[in-house]
Amino acid sequence: MAEQNKDLFSKLGIDIDDNKINIDINQTKDFFNTLKQTFETAARNIQKDISEGKVDMSENVGIKIDKENINIDLEKTKNFIEDFGKKIESFISEIDKSVDEIGKK
Repeated sequence: MAEQNKDLFSKLGIDIDDNKINIDINQTKDFFNTLKQTFETAARNIQKDISEGKVDMSENVGIKIDKENINIDLEKTKNFIEDFGKKIESFISEIDKSVDEIGKK
């Protein structure tokens, strides 16, 4: 098993050894709670930065909002969504690979 997978399994509370799988449910739960908190914190920080004007949504996402208008550059928005989708697909792919590795053991 690759060292990277062993590290991930260790963080998840999964130990695979001698054709046995041991899962520490508390450690697995803690890992996913930490992951959830990390995503929530990142989302709050992004929202705060956008509301404070630290992120130029018109440049990055193609959306500009002022008191009277909402302007959407569909090409920039499309590109942003496609890039974001690719990142999500990559993340899910890594989870799938880890699950497959567990299934093979």
